[in-house]
Amino acid sequence: MKKIVLSTIAALAVSATSLSASQQFYVDDKGQVFTTSGPDRIAIENKESPVFSKTARLEFSGTHYFGLTSVQPDLTGPSVDNSTGFELRRNYLQVKAYFNEKDFFRVTMDTTKEIGSSTSYADIYAKYAYLYLDNILPYTGVEIGIAHRPWIDYEEHNSWHYRSINKVAIEQKTNTTDSGPDLVNSADLGFNLKTKTENFSSEIGMFNGEGYHADKAAANQENSTDLSLEWRLTGHLMGSGNKLGKNDRTKATYLNVSTYGLMSKNHKDADVLVDGPAEYDRSMYGLHAVYNQPLFLIAAQYYIANDDAQNTTLGDSKDYTGYSINAEIRPMTDWTIIGRYDVSDIDKIAKATAIETKDQEMKQMLLGVAYKYNKNVSFIASGKHITDDAKTWTALTLADAKEKNVYMLTTEVKW
Repeated sequence: MKKIVLSTIAALAVSATSLSASQQFYVDDKGQVFTTSGPDRIAIENKESPVFSKTARLEFSGTHYFGLTSVQPDLTGPSVDNSTGFELRRNYLQVKAYFNEKDFFRVTMDTTKEIGSSTSYADIYAKYAYLYLDNILPYTGVEIGIAHRPWIDYEEHNSWHYRSINKVAIEQKTNTTDSGPDLVNSADLGFNLKTKTENFSSEIGMFNGEGYHADKAAANQENSTDLSLEWRLTGHLMGSGNKLGKNDRTKATYLNVSTYGLMSKNHKDADVLVDGPAEYDRSMYGLHAVYNQPLFLIAAQYYIANDDAQNTTLGDSKDYTGYSINAEIRPMTDWTIIGRYDVSDIDKIAKATAIETKDQEMKQMLLGVAYKYNKNVSFIASGKHITDDAKTWTALTLADAKEKNVYMLTTEVKW
């Protein structure tokens, strides 16, 4: 019995979080535990298994978006997607290995499973994997690897804070729950130079171009030596550029104006033609402004883009124009009202004849309310109405307008 008591005490002593893991403990024949040795005291053996790292420190974190989504056809339009189910929209697990106070290597793994998508990922995959070196140039650091592309991370941390319910305007695809141009995603293999000063910040990078989850049919750099040049230039008219992405928007006031874009040569996507995947030179240019104060945020952007098809026999070139407006109002502590309106127009033009073959106009209106339960957990209820009006030009003009409503209940977890 005495052995059982002593073993239990020893286990409690070793596991006590208030005491140092390196502390030596002693126990006497009465079961009393001491931190100093004595003639009638026996040392308790410490059998912990330490974690070793050749870095100054390791930093672990996670971001998780869970949701219940219901997609319903609009009663005034033809039948479209009709789906209801639970989603794992994002499941980030991240570790940063710091070599000193500012230089580190980051790995972010992700698992995604969304309703209505045949390409949803069931297995874990690398979202980010890059080396960050600070001050390689004045006020400038660099990411090397599967790195941030210049625009999306900026917008998600300064203007549109609700990736859990909708992607930013230029990234969102036309699928079960969204409607948009799908011009760029958030990460790619390459490098990104990141500059921060009080009144100006920028990101300028070179990447493969197709993104971190390019489809097999869009295997980046297959039979290609061309790359994608991408950029963001931001003026911080009220300062705080040094705190980019770290401002608490419930307390800070800022006004930022940005221009962004890319030039991606020999770009590939998953639209497979008879003789292989579609290939084209893509260009994109955008303007964006955001104003924030503790009571509210308002932001707007306008963009144009062009895909110049390389296949003159079967390829379609595309012209894109679009804009997006979003706002949030914070009427009381921990509560936020969210609104957003997107319009995107895509014109397809036959490369061989220069004749327009299709005109597609997509509109999306979103409303929601968010409640911050604590610093780690938030809940969001949202709904959006989507209109996708596509006209195909042949001998006759055919209209195919689709409307639907998407309702979401979302849980955000960050630690």
